[in-house]
Amino acid sequence: MSGEIHKSLMELSQLQYLNLSSNSFQYRNIPEFLGSLSNLRYLDLSSCGFDGKIPTQLGSLSHLEYLNLAGNVLEGPIPRQLGNLFQLQHLDLSYNIFEGNIPSQLGNLSNLHELYIGGVGALKIGDGGQWLSNLISLTHLYLSSISNLYHSHSLLQLIGKLPKLRELRLLDCSLTDNFFLLLRPSILNFSTSLTVLDLSVNTLMSTMIFQWAANFT
Repeated sequence: MSGEIHKSLMELSQLQYLNLSSNSFQYRNIPEFLGSLSNLRYLDLSSCGFDGKIPTQLGSLSHLEYLNLAGNVLEGPIPRQLGNLFQLQHLDLSYNIFEGNIPSQLGNLSNLHELYIGGVGALKIGDGGQWLSNLISLTHLYLSSISNLYHSHSLLQLIGKLPKLRELRLLDCSLTDNFFLLLRPSILNFSTSLTVLDLSVNTLMSTMIFQWAANFT
């Protein structure tokens, strides 16, 4: 499918599931009118070539449980209105070119199980990352190219205290051996939950990282 998403889609007022992934909508913005499909529970617009910013209107989809916008060319800041999606369980914003701070309003998503954020832009975790501690249902966390993660032990401490976290992937965040060796494993909770730890595409120089990881067993 190529071209544009026609406004006639708005006539499907009872629509709950919409998957348009892996189509060809290159160089077009995500239509704002999708925010009027108030009964949507599932929305997948991944790998469609969308560019521009995420429309703030998507924050009106109060029943949404699944949102996937990965693999597009979306830019600018991540809109704080996504923090209004209180029923959301899966949020994938990876492989885009966002910049600015990840909005602290995402901490409102206490039902979120899976969170994927990253790309090739200048993205940061703002407000000290305190909002992460509110994601008590989180089981999967993927952060890629977060520019301020490498010098903030407090962020990893907050992540480590997430009670249900099973998979943690911190890719291309300029993490070093010293970052982990200076961190006290005793303050983390990974030993009781974590099954997958992915630290690929960082600047680790030795196998000393395994000594750090061994403290969780």
